[in-house]
Amino acid sequence: MQLFAPEIDRILERIDMFQSLMDQYVKEQLLSMYQEISCIDPAENDEVRRIWLEFPRGTIRNFGQFREYKKEGIVNTREEFMEMWKDYYPNETYWYSLTTARYESKLFFYFNSKLAFTLDSKEESKTIDNQWSEYLKNFLDKFASRLKEDISRFRQDPEACKNYLEKHLAYSKRFGRIKRLDFWNILGDEAIRLDERIGIRGIEKLREFISATGEPGYSSPIQNVTADDYFRYCEICYDANSYFKGEKQRLSPRDKYTSMADGRDAGLREIIGNSIKAFHEWYYGGDRMGSHPWEICRGGNSTHISLSLYPRGDQWILHLAGSSFVRVEETVRMALALYERHIPFILADAEEIERMVTGVDFIGIVPDYVFPRYCHSLFPKEERIIDFMNLDREFEDQIVPVATWYPVEMIYE
Repeated sequence: MQLFAPEIDRILERIDMFQSLMDQYVKEQLLSMYQEISCIDPAENDEVRRIWLEFPRGTIRNFGQFREYKKEGIVNTREEFMEMWKDYYPNETYWYSLTTARYESKLFFYFNSKLAFTLDSKEESKTIDNQWSEYLKNFLDKFASRLKEDISRFRQDPEACKNYLEKHLAYSKRFGRIKRLDFWNILGDEAIRLDERIGIRGIEKLREFISATGEPGYSSPIQNVTADDYFRYCEICYDANSYFKGEKQRLSPRDKYTSMADGRDAGLREIIGNSIKAFHEWYYGGDRMGSHPWEICRGGNSTHISLSLYPRGDQWILHLAGSSFVRVEETVRMALALYERHIPFILADAEEIERMVTGVDFIGIVPDYVFPRYCHSLFPKEERIIDFMNLDREFEDQIVPVATWYPVEMIYE
């Protein structure tokens, strides 16, 4: 009844399909697994419990059949097949987490934080009989058997199990942090050295700005604003990064905004440019729902740059934001350009950005099953980590010894 890593991965790759194959047998097996794991102390929310299980990679036969891979044109020789197996599974063992949660009548089962099954006691069972159903049942039989063994060991000696996990859990499944300077040194010539790109003078100016603005979030208000004023602020930011070259440098501020911004401006480009009243009416007109007028440099949810205007009484506050590592150099250049022109503004995450570009901040390392975006809540707030990555497989041997790794019991979903 041995289960190997490639078998688990094949299930996880098709997990959406297997969710629909839950007959009475599958439900009973899942319920049995839930009862087994119930001896583990739950988290506070939704009775969340988790256990880590270590599985061998097995032999190349557990990975697949050479004839099938050759038939599909994936490999041509047995040597290529062997190389592919070792590339996918270079280690002898692999770790997988099973997490269970309960809410009202539903039980939830996650493999490596990916929802695999939802068991609802109110739903009637259905009869399913096909090859995939049998494949799933065979997998669950093996997994349940292995889970029962590990739970038995846990009950006999919880501390020994925790110590083993702390010592042997793969670093690719753990949370940690590494100082950016250390990471740059590991990458060598491949590193994007923000300190060198911004330069000593630029960093000094950034520090001067942070010091001059006093407390984070402070900014002198702007008395009156028109659409033309806003487009001029945008142009200063664009020109600081030399986005427009040659003849395009002659574009108007409004046209530069049109070229770089998100496009969903709720009619901002259509209002009278030099009218304070027109801007005020546009802002309070109520037609901006779902629009992105302040996204001055297009990007994803976490990789765009925004330059926003917010009212403070009868005045306005200018707010610059863009702290993702891939955009932060541009943001800093924008901030310096606005500062040198004595335009008051707030720089979001200013101190964190200064730490990032000088390399003294920490990069949060998240497990390979966690997408490295919006992971702020997974790290202690006082560490002020705003940039995240998965453990780089190519440099793993160099990163692991210099990074700080959080205790396994502190890892939570």
